[in-house]
Amino acid sequence: MNDVPPKIVKKLQTLYEIATELRSGRDFNITRLTLLKGLCADPEAAAQFALHLAKKALQAMPGSGRSASNKKQQYRRLASKAVRTTSAYLKKPTEDLEESLWTLLFEARELQSDYKRQRWGNVRLIESRELLVVETALECILHPQSSSDLGYRLARQYAERYESRYGNGLIPTSAPLVEDIVEFWGRHLLGRSWRKRLS
Repeated sequence: MNDVPPKIVKKLQTLYEIATELRSGRDFNITRLTLLKGLCADPEAAAQFALHLAKKALQAMPGSGRSASNKKQQYRRLASKAVRTTSAYLKKPTEDLEESLWTLLFEARELQSDYKRQRWGNVRLIESRELLVVETALECILHPQSSSDLGYRLARQYAERYESRYGNGLIPTSAPLVEDIVEFWGRHLLGRSWRKRLS
């Protein structure tokens, strides 16, 4: 943990600077997050990252309380079950838990399986960004050979936002989301004192 290569520390520094600049009103192309591909090349680290973002997505999810629609409650129940099952699987992988993760992945896809025909092809309609993050987190864990690309896609789905003033990408409202990403990797690689080391 203490002997983190300077190249990795530089990546964390870059992420930290992006988050700081977003807070001050800057915006960036979403491809700035491609530096996460290198960090997610380790399937075990990528799986922990996936669980971290799935938990964050669950926390942000509407769907509790009487006023929530049945569909939103369904999304939340599925995401909650996915987080619990993933936590158990990463602590002690078993075939039964892996099978449960596959089932949850298929259920998540099925809940948002509508497509709309556009000029350039079919576009999947996503009603819950948070459930999509949970779905991609499950993919990242179940396809360790693709952890690099899936880890990047997961971070992208989690942090990318749209406003007419900026378009799609990392925009000021993405700042706390990029900070969540920095928080995970800083703690994972540098330990509790990561903020001091990056400041």
